[in-house]
Amino acid sequence: MSGLIAILLPLLLIGLILASPGSRRLALVVAPWCPLILIWPWLAGSDILLEWPLLGLSLGVDDIAVPLLLLTAVAWTLAGWQARGRIADNRRWFWSGWLGALAGMSLLLLAGNLGSFYIGYAILSLSAYLLVTHARSPESWRAGRIYLVMALAGEAAILAGVLMLAGHMGNPGFDELLTAPAVLVDSPARWLLMAGFAVKLGILPLHLWLPLAHPVAPVPASAILSGVIVKAGLLGWLRMVPALGADPASLGSIFLTLGLVTAFGGVVLGLTQSRIKTVLAYSTISQMGLLLVAFSVLFLVPDQRQAGLAMIGLLALHHGLNKACLFLACGNQPGQNWFRLSLFALPAISLSAAPLTTGYLAKNALKNSLDHALIGAFTDQLLALTSMATALLMWKAFGLARAMRGSKPVPLHPAWPTLLLAALILPWWLALATDMLYPWTLKAVISATWPLLLAALIIAIYPRLFGNRRLQLPEGDLVVVLEKLFGHPRRPGDRRRTAIPALPRFAPGPWLRHMERRQRHLPIAGLAMLVAGGVMWFLLWWPLQA
Repeated sequence: MSGLIAILLPLLLIGLILASPGSRRLALVVAPWCPLILIWPWLAGSDILLEWPLLGLSLGVDDIAVPLLLLTAVAWTLAGWQARGRIADNRRWFWSGWLGALAGMSLLLLAGNLGSFYIGYAILSLSAYLLVTHARSPESWRAGRIYLVMALAGEAAILAGVLMLAGHMGNPGFDELLTAPAVLVDSPARWLLMAGFAVKLGILPLHLWLPLAHPVAPVPASAILSGVIVKAGLLGWLRMVPALGADPASLGSIFLTLGLVTAFGGVVLGLTQSRIKTVLAYSTISQMGLLLVAFSVLFLVPDQRQAGLAMIGLLALHHGLNKACLFLACGNQPGQNWFRLSLFALPAISLSAAPLTTGYLAKNALKNSLDHALIGAFTDQLLALTSMATALLMWKAFGLARAMRGSKPVPLHPAWPTLLLAALILPWWLALATDMLYPWTLKAVISATWPLLLAALIIAIYPRLFGNRRLQLPEGDLVVVLEKLFGHPRRPGDRRRTAIPALPRFAPGPWLRHMERRQRHLPIAGLAMLVAGGVMWFLLWWPLQA
């Protein structure tokens, strides 16, 4: 019952926020602390199974969900605390998206079967659109459009995969997927699900929405988008496309290679940016590449499944807390003094996997898992170099953070240092609880240190060799190319640079462009999307029950 309350309470608060000013004030007092309810079903340890609603609702908590459940409860709550004190405009729009996304995230975290997970994932994806478009500026509408196109493309792939599995197995629990490998191996559903969830994770080249959505979203929304929501794709992989004994080792090698490409590619693209939230967004893409490397361990070393899952959970918790902390810093003028810069530097150093940090803890667990896969010295060195790449990108972010000061100082919100404290402590607790505290050998410390020394050397000599020359790429990289290829041409004599291009000329008729313009002036449009999605999910009930 506690799991059901964790899902329904955010939806109830949305109703109160939309009802009247009096009920809205009450809802806004409760809303930031809603995620803490997720701790209840974890501690209670009870499952719930309802046969009739939402395709047969099955809720529970297992070892796979615990790290992400803990991440959601802590990061979402503290980001909501800062949002409560700092979000003043369009509050109904923001909090509707915030609570809707929380309800979806709670459902997919607690889901015990295929249908429950998909419904939660779809609610999360559609609700996040309201967070991306909160500012309702031309730039945010553009980012919202890109996000929506990619989210719906991912949803289409996931829905097709879900229906294929449902055609063979009905509405199975996740344990049933592990016991029926032939269904996954022989069906294209597996590849559709992998591609669909990769969109949420931001794996190259499906990353296009991330560097556009983060700069325009409010700071607390960016914190949960980057720290928590992207992990929904990881959970989708772990739940719906698990590693199977019949999988060839080459599949793990493909994931390992794609993960390393994403890890380095995110850094290279991030170094060409000039806004701190965009730099941090590309950093998230890079870190999701490392999560894909961790996911490959399940295929490379299938007999170490439990240890691999524990390592992935530790890596996800470490990244989520530290990245959410860096985004919350962006709303607290970290360049105001050295104390705030120090608070910014700590999670940045941790993400670089420096010794004594939670990043070293997680990276060491990843390396130990890969040692069982016998990946070779070259791949091992590449993995070490990802720490150097991350350190370079964090130095870039630190330089931009130093410039974040205003003529009117912003008070330091306590949510930021509180989240930093959680980021410093919780991964160590999880490592201890899951037996991920590996011995600190001299070799491991040297392996973690030399990439950071190399990064420091590059930072020192780069100005001497290249001066102030910097390569600048537009935010969204490939999106800009696609917009130029398919976007509406500029009128003759119109020299204005529009922040949001018109819909492509091949769009089905002028009525669609008219609807888009109207949507920008209708606050209820985003919620109408959720209603439409709800109708779609209801219609799915019949074929999945058949």
